[in-house]
Amino acid sequence: MPILAHETLRYSRAAVDRAGRTLLNKAPEPGELEDALDVLANWRSSHAFPLNTITMDLRQKARRVQPAALVVQRLKRARSILAKLSKESSMRLTQMQDIGGCRAVVQTIDEVYTLRDAYRRSKSLHEFVGEDNYIVAPKRSGYRSVHLVFRFHSRSHPEYNKFLFEIQLRTRTQHSWATAVETVGAVIGQALKSSEGERSWLSYFQNASIALQYLEQPKAVATDSASRGNVARTLSELGKTLQVTKKLSAYRTALKATEKLDVNKAGYFLLVLLPDEPELQIFAFSKRNADAAYREYEKYERLLPLYPRGKQLPLFPDLADYSGAQAVLVGADSLKSIRESYPNYYLDTEEFLKNIERFIRRYRHSS
Repeated sequence: MPILAHETLRYSRAAVDRAGRTLLNKAPEPGELEDALDVLANWRSSHAFPLNTITMDLRQKARRVQPAALVVQRLKRARSILAKLSKESSMRLTQMQDIGGCRAVVQTIDEVYTLRDAYRRSKSLHEFVGEDNYIVAPKRSGYRSVHLVFRFHSRSHPEYNKFLFEIQLRTRTQHSWATAVETVGAVIGQALKSSEGERSWLSYFQNASIALQYLEQPKAVATDSASRGNVARTLSELGKTLQVTKKLSAYRTALKATEKLDVNKAGYFLLVLLPDEPELQIFAFSKRNADAAYREYEKYERLLPLYPRGKQLPLFPDLADYSGAQAVLVGADSLKSIRESYPNYYLDTEEFLKNIERFIRRYRHSS
């Protein structure tokens, strides 16, 4: 795993919270917006070094549970940060738990809980803050995963103490659902994963989540006790109405990926998705070139709209309605692990479609 630069926080936490409020203000004073973006960039990048520590620990634990586990890390996108602050009006920027996050994708739900229990037994210095079990109680959108939140603590690097981090644990089946939602959301410019968007698409993914839960836990009762037959028939009807298979397959076929990298030396991958093309630009940075990676990430984020369609500030009028464009900087072992961990950036929903088609064939004629 790459060794991240020791970017430290250059502002007080009060200044960080003020920057968060400024970014939500649709009519900031001249210069205020750029200053606030600088503070946000520093606040986010200052999470990089401790996030690397958290991720290395997750990798060790996950590989003991499942040697083929996928483990990646990311710093939250600016647009996602602002969307969350806007949605949760009482939250301060310094209270956000997932500015820095890492994820392990394993094979089974039992492995998710084995990994979760490994953290419960751990004697780590990091303070356990809480757990959200979205497998037992899925989100309204249908999202399923286990989230663990920790407050960082280090004797050798006390300047990062009290930073919050989120660890996501999910199965490959749950991951296929989450990335399919991200893919469709990016292409149609709607926050489906936050239960915002066209009702028909929201209903499709809610039912898809129940279907995948039945496939993973055949003896479990789905969250709304819907019968397998009803779910299968609803998915079949919505799938035809929305042309789900045709559209998602077309996205994947049409995507052009431009890889400007030397994979052998890469430790960071910057993914820039332009859904209207569709095109994916991939840039790689060496393990010792973290500063350049974060500078490039911040440059691209300044070029992409921070706010959803209709709420964009007039910084870049040519991109004001380009709500599906995304950029994310990911730390990972290889380009292969990026494709497996972030298939939504490749508009790749093949595994999700196979799972849904298998469920429909098996249960569409059931009661």
